Amino acid sequence: MMEHINRLEPDELMHLALHASNNNHPDEAISLLKDLINKTPYNAEALYLLGALHAEIGMYDRAKEEISKALEYEPNLVPARFQLGLLHLTSGNVDLAEKTWSDLEELGEKDCFFLFKRGLLSLAQDRFDSCIEDLSRGIALNSFNEPLNKDMSRIIEAAEKTINEQSVTQDVTDDSGDSTNNRFSLLSAYRRNDIE
Repeated sequence: MMEHINRLEPDELMHLALHASNNNHPDEAISLLKDLINKTPYNAEALYLLGALHAEIGMYDRAKEEISKALEYEPNLVPARFQLGLLHLTSGNVDLAEKTWSDLEELGEKDCFFLFKRGLLSLAQDRFDSCIEDLSRGIALNSFNEPLNKDMSRIIEAAEKTINEQSVTQDVTDDSGDSTNNRFSLLSAYRRNDIE
């Protein structure tokens, strides 16, 4: 098997890894990407995809390392920068997420990644209406990544549910910082894919 892999060119390994990932075979995709990175160690896209797969299977620290390295090699790899910021945010580190996403500011309001990051930062500040508006606009602009749109739609649904629950219990206000716990439970649920 190793001899077979050694005969494959980098672009073939990338296509096979994407095919495996798209067909729900993360183990095979991870193996192929590792082989690709052994052949092309500065391949930012391969490192980013490897990190994204590690995030998908719950290995968040490794995912952060790999995506950070991808951005060292290719700072303008926008999907990687968004994913890294999202990993920081879902870990409860809003400041680091904001810092990671600062380069996305220049994309402007006609870019889905700009709107997604702004919407998620609004969620982290309990500004649910702004979150829903920006995520909805981002989804409308994102015609190339349907899984990301589905993720953002789940967050919108969770934010809408929170708004509805808050309106029902508005008379019982807890000033002890409960809203902070609420926003991070939304984000951590997203990370665990518990929002259905």
